[in-house]
Amino acid sequence: MLRMSKEKMSVVDGTCAERFSWPVEHLGQDEHGTWLGARRGNPVRQPDGRREEAQEHDAVWLVAEGAWCLPAFWFTDSTDLTIDICTPPRLDGGVWSFVDLELDLFRSADGCAGIVDQDEFDELALSGHLTDSQVATATEVAQSLLPLVQMEAEPFGGAARAWLRSLRS
Repeated sequence: MLRMSKEKMSVVDGTCAERFSWPVEHLGQDEHGTWLGARRGNPVRQPDGRREEAQEHDAVWLVAEGAWCLPAFWFTDSTDLTIDICTPPRLDGGVWSFVDLELDLFRSADGCAGIVDQDEFDELALSGHLTDSQVATATEVAQSLLPLVQMEAEPFGGAARAWLRSLRS
């Protein structure tokens, strides 16, 4: 079993630490990248490192090589997907890890999509712990993904639904 590790950067001193981690299973690969999944009830380790909470819904994640984002597809009554803008996820010893840059995208079940947590990203950017290039890349990635998410362009449409069905079967 693989694990996913979401790290966060401190605005105070720039150090990175794991904030959440959870087991995932490798579902397969396609032209979009590597698909990982986890079922409802999956244990998610919380920031204190001792407490775990159950994942509320089945989900699949898409890891695309070199991409500065990590889409999570839920397709629930309220949320289709969320996307962390982050450092490119890397696999090391069975753990997929990434640094969350605080900027996120979403698409709700009614098709409404947007960019959220701009204030958290701005705070991190102003802390001086991100390079100008990292700030520019994160901003560009979020802005370029938004119309694709809104249009349900692949991989933000049927491809993800097929992998979620695969997880559930």
